Amino acid sequence: MKTSEIAVSTISLPVMDSTTKRAAMSVLLLAALLMIFLIPLNAMAARQQFVLDFNDRNIVGYENTAATLLLKKSLKQQYPWADVSNMELHKVVLVAKSNHGKGNAQLRVGDRFTAMHRVDGNPPAFRSDRAYSFDRVGFVNPAISSRGPWQVDLKGNFIVRKVILDVDDHSWPRHKRAWVRYGR
Repeated sequence: MKTSEIAVSTISLPVMDSTTKRAAMSVLLLAALLMIFLIPLNAMAARQQFVLDFNDRNIVGYENTAATLLLKKSLKQQYPWADVSNMELHKVVLVAKSNHGKGNAQLRVGDRFTAMHRVDGNPPAFRSDRAYSFDRVGFVNPAISSRGPWQVDLKGNFIVRKVILDVDDHSWPRHKRAWVRYGR
């Protein structure tokens, strides 16, 4: 290693030639690569989608008492192997229709709520089982944390086909990391 010193006032600093700089950069690059590969494997999360099937269930919620879809409970029932305590909710998509297009839905995560979203529909389509007759309403998690209940409150007369949950699962090992979708 060749270095020469340059005197600046009372401080002397080493000056590196090009081979020394290359060697230092190589060491830094190697250290960065090792850090990347030595990150704890469980700290990585797998992005997953769970499709909760509600089988075109007719649900009626009133202005004073909304009907509630308990998403964590439904997830545990339909996917018993899923560990909800290690999941972080990002997005929810409600696939439903309301009788007169006046139904409103709202996502609750913990003690935080989204704004009410209108769910489309009309009387002739309400009796149809065709996929195009259902509205897709997306909600983004209103809370910083995913602790507490995950539920959709419904006000109006609805047919609910399914609810799609977009989550990060922090319990999966790294070798299974992928975008995984369960259900229909």
